[in-house]
Amino acid sequence: MPGIVTGLRDTNHMMMVAGLIELKTGVTALSALCRIVGDGGEWAQTAPEELWKALAEAGEKRQVQDGRRLFSFGEAAEGVFLIVVGKTRAVLPGGAGAELASWTAGPGALLGVPSALCAKSYQLDVESLGQVEAVYLPVSQLNELLRQRPELGMQVMNMMCAEMSALGKTREHLSRCTNRECGLYCQCHEAGA
Repeated sequence: MPGIVTGLRDTNHMMMVAGLIELKTGVTALSALCRIVGDGGEWAQTAPEELWKALAEAGEKRQVQDGRRLFSFGEAAEGVFLIVVGKTRAVLPGGAGAELASWTAGPGALLGVPSALCAKSYQLDVESLGQVEAVYLPVSQLNELLRQRPELGMQVMNMMCAEMSALGKTREHLSRCTNRECGLYCQCHEAGA
């Protein structure tokens, strides 16, 4: 049975995801008006060295060709990916093939954690930008690693909280921005639009 912290974390994550989904499905015109693109911005936190090493030892190394998906929105979240070499692009898809938001993530990024531990399906499309070397860890192995090494669990929790905070800021911005040329940290964002 989950503890209070786990329950709060799961509830908070699901509220953030539900809000983004509500925005992207309930307000079709919004995708035409506002697109958040963090061209220079990394959305995923870099894994601390201790966590990176533990995941690299426990997981399966994978080579991902340019343009290939690591995972897709709505797909069952069966594991997480640690990016070792290269860059990936994450997209929050909108209706009719539109993109509501996109970000990049590079070496040290741990992708899919909130989805794998909370949502049960991936909440973003993630594809490689060039050749990517990654480590894949199924959810069952991740859970076992975190059970055996609780200090790593706290590192994952900190990374997940930062990702959830970024999702919250994106949701807030999407809900009020009307700038057609909007970027994640655009002038309208700084001005509080």
